[in-house]
Amino acid sequence: MKKIIIIAAGVLMTSIIGGCANTGNNNNDEKTINNFSTKTEIEEYISVNWRNYGYSEKPIKYIAISFDDGPCDSSAYGGTKAMLAALKKAKVRATFFVIGGNVLNNRSAAQAIFDEGHELGNHSNGYSSLGSASIEAITSSLSAASKVINEITGSNPRLFRAPNLNHGENLNQVCKNLGLVLIDGSAHNDWPGSSPAIKNSVLANPRDGDIIILHDNNTSQGNTMKDLPEIIAGLRSKGFWIMTVSELAIIKNKTLETGMRYGAL
Repeated sequence: MKKIIIIAAGVLMTSIIGGCANTGNNNNDEKTINNFSTKTEIEEYISVNWRNYGYSEKPIKYIAISFDDGPCDSSAYGGTKAMLAALKKAKVRATFFVIGGNVLNNRSAAQAIFDEGHELGNHSNGYSSLGSASIEAITSSLSAASKVINEITGSNPRLFRAPNLNHGENLNQVCKNLGLVLIDGSAHNDWPGSSPAIKNSVLANPRDGDIIILHDNNTSQGNTMKDLPEIIAGLRSKGFWIMTVSELAIIKNKTLETGMRYGAL
């Protein structure tokens, strides 16, 4: 029997290439993804709050933003915590597909991702592609990453993104064995692409249900964080409500299967 996972926003869990060196309350506008578990809850929140997010009309399209390769330490580029501050200012919750080794080296940054209400997803334990790796090697890498994520969130991640989006039969099987859903998405060259190129690649042709792939601060050399305000404003001007991958699955009524790949929802 196939093991089925319905991704709920209450479960907190991302590359291409590059890398890092080393609760809800009574204010409805502050409600985080931790509080959303149904499509109705999300729709009701949007209905009440869309004007507070700068929309000219109630959005009816949905898109997720995700960041790979973190968490990053505080560097000349600002690190993960600077990116979190930019997301908080913009009132955006995102999905961070993190590398296990980076979580170990930057535990406070990983904790900050979780504390800010974002998702943590498994991005393996390192940067190497796993498409041609053995079952044993893949299992070791993904299990190690899930373990350190569990230490932050209290539960195993349910979302996984393959390093370099490199896939293979063994990787799919291990994800199925470990209860992981493979999340691809739409990649954008922000390591270290120029600001016009990054913004144009995201905003040229966004589609309802897309999952945008960007990178954490050190990988993108600060460019992504610098461009985030315009990217977010641009998506909102096009009528997209920006959310986490799990929220996107909920709002799209998607039942995600372990071991299966999803490029968009």
